[in-house]
Amino acid sequence: MTKAAAILALVVTLLAAGCLVYEATVIRDGYRSSVSACMSCTTAKEAATANWEYVQSQVQLLKAQGKNREAEKFAQDHAGDRPVNTDVPCSDCNTPAPDYTAAGAVTIVGLIASVALFGVKPKK
Repeated sequence: MTKAAAILALVVTLLAAGCLVYEATVIRDGYRSSVSACMSCTTAKEAATANWEYVQSQVQLLKAQGKNREAEKFAQDHAGDRPVNTDVPCSDCNTPAPDYTAAGAVTIVGLIASVALFGVKPKK
């Protein structure tokens, strides 16, 4: 009976270790690319917003100087610079980080249990 339990514990340990390896390779690589995409998206939104603020300040400056015609022309020339959807969060920014705790804990406990159960000798 203890040998069957030890084999079962060893199988669970191997499965958990496989899950841990999968998370450490495939899941982590996906997470890294998501973090990179999030940073690129956020940077692009910040740059577009800063550019639009510059355009608006230039229009206000030209109007304050009484150069309404130049202000209108500048506004028309840069109308396509207005950022769209800067308030919408990037889809990659919500990607959760890989969680190694559950698989790691199951691996350690299963390994300890299987070693302990393989070492137990049945009483005669």
